[in-house]
Amino acid sequence: MKSKNTKFILFLLLLVAIVTVLTIFVKNYLPHFVTPYWSLLILFFSIVNVIVYFLTMKVREKNDMNKFTNFYMGTTLVKLLVYIAVLLIYILLFPEDKKAFVITFLAYYLCFSFYETYILAKSK
Repeated sequence: MKSKNTKFILFLLLLVAIVTVLTIFVKNYLPHFVTPYWSLLILFFSIVNVIVYFLTMKVREKNDMNKFTNFYMGTTLVKLLVYIAVLLIYILLFPEDKKAFVITFLAYYLCFSFYETYILAKSK
C-alpha cells in the first residue's frame, strides 16, 4: 500500500511541475488569461487531491464497492460545491480579475480531475 501512496505523491508532484511550467509559459505570452493567484490555485487543487485520494483509499480498503461508490460520489459533490463557492467568492471580491481567475481555475480543475480519476481507476 505504501508503494501506491508514494507513486501517487510522485506523480502528483510531476503534475504540479508540468502545470507550473505550462502556466509560466502561458503567463509570458497571454498574461490576461492567468490570474496572479495561480500558484495558490495549484496548491489548493493539490491539497484537495491528496485529501480525496487518501480518504478514498481508506474506504476502498474495506472492499465494499457500494460504500466506495457512495463515498466517491459524495466527495465529488462536496468538491463541486466547494469549487463553486471558491469561484463565486473570488468573483464577488475581485471582479476585475474574474475572467483570468475562472480560466485558470477551470484549466487546473480539468488537469487535477483527470489525474484523480486516472489514479483511482488504475488502482485496484
